[in-house]
Amino acid sequence: MAQSRLGNRATAEDLVQDTWLRLENASTATRSEGGIANTAGFVSQVTMNGIRDHFRKERRRAELDAEVQDLLWEQSDEVSAERAVMGRQTLQAVQAALDELPEKTRQIFLMNRIEGVTHRRIAEMLDMSDEAVYYHIRRALEHLAHLRDELND
Repeated sequence: MAQSRLGNRATAEDLVQDTWLRLENASTATRSEGGIANTAGFVSQVTMNGIRDHFRKERRRAELDAEVQDLLWEQSDEVSAERAVMGRQTLQAVQAALDELPEKTRQIFLMNRIEGVTHRRIAEMLDMSDEAVYYHIRRALEHLAHLRDELND
């Protein structure tokens, strides 16, 4: 069910593993109360919630990616001398803004957005949760959004 809804085997496997862990934790927690009354219903509901959460996160990531693209790349083919100077100044401002970030946040942001490393892989490499990786990337993007607002003023 997860694979057919998500369209990605690896993501579906991760979701099923998370569902299994939730089932184990819930079963352990409710043993004294007689356990989970409807295991199949519990698994189905947790899986559907996981799928919804996945799509919600993906939608938000796409929105943030679009904001970064808007910030970094202009959609014009014309490059005048003035635009080139403005581009260099913007690049310097972005570099300065990135330098203001905490080292770990900057590292995670650059790994994800420049090197293309996935959230899950970064989490594995740095021994942290996916949510922590997402937090650091969101923090960097919010910082860059402030820069964008300043540049647009």
